[in-house]
Amino acid sequence: MGQNSKNMKGQKEEKDLTKWVNPMIGTSKMGHVFPGACYPFGGVQLSPDTDTVPHNIGGVYQPKAYEYCAGYQYADNTIVGFSHTHFSGTGHSDLGDVLIMPTTGPLKLRPGSKEDPDSGYRSRFSHENETARPGYYEAFLDDYGIRAELTATPRTGVHRYTYPDGASEQRIILDLIHGIYNYDGKTLWAQIRVENDTLITGYRITNGWARTNYVYFAIEFSRPIRNYGYEEFADVLYNGFYRRFDTKHNFPEIGGRKIVAWFEFDPSESQELEIKVALSATGTDGALKNLRAETSGKDFGQLAAEAHDAWNDALSVMEAEGDDDAMAMFYTSLYHTMINPSVYM
Repeated sequence: MGQNSKNMKGQKEEKDLTKWVNPMIGTSKMGHVFPGACYPFGGVQLSPDTDTVPHNIGGVYQPKAYEYCAGYQYADNTIVGFSHTHFSGTGHSDLGDVLIMPTTGPLKLRPGSKEDPDSGYRSRFSHENETARPGYYEAFLDDYGIRAELTATPRTGVHRYTYPDGASEQRIILDLIHGIYNYDGKTLWAQIRVENDTLITGYRITNGWARTNYVYFAIEFSRPIRNYGYEEFADVLYNGFYRRFDTKHNFPEIGGRKIVAWFEFDPSESQELEIKVALSATGTDGALKNLRAETSGKDFGQLAAEAHDAWNDALSVMEAEGDDDAMAMFYTSLYHTMINPSVYM
């Protein structure tokens, strides 16, 4: 009996420490944290951006831009989309790379404004239909009737969108102009290549806090693309031989300084669409390797469970006792120490 008692004491009691973490703490005013999904010290921080206040207008600095260092403000009631790189708790801002937004209805390729959401592809949402916990984020996009869910691996952001039954369009917007602390000319160049009907690769180059920053990506869809296209919102100086073709629709090479692409899927196949977005700092080949190494053969549910377990293991390095408020403060603070620095390769 004494030996069994010793064995029981030696076994670590399994606790779900993630229940004490509230990623919404710090998302108001100057908290500068994001509520979205990431892995402990992960290179992808997949999170909603609620506005895109430019750094300056006509050369005049816009102080409101500083409130969006992490892309999200709790007081807002619209979501522009879900981008894959974010700072957390910093006193300056940048990033917001590779923004994805699911839509239905008429095609809109500009984000619009929070004062007039209907002028663009952004959507209204309510905190009543929003959930955030370590490694998982969920929101309901009111204007489209779409349930959006996010999770992450160390180098891949994973989306699951559930479109409304009977939707005549199922569409994804890929905005490579969007950025946090944005300004005209921040994006130096962006490129997309449609590899096949479920895979695209590309990159974008930006100037910001870090100059000439390259972000390479590989994006895999769970269902085949039916149609796609893009719009260039900058003057095109020269198209070369491509001038002879319609490059705006179903043309596999897309490039420009200010491009927003769209991808449509057959609504008769399924209401759900899963998207895996792997990043790399070295090239699209690196992004593809990250995609395959971390997500091959796994669906959203499996990857979300892995992210939960990784966070629970990470948080278990310290044990605390106290009332509910003290536990939430402690483990949320510990959680925030494990977002940066991040792996990125």
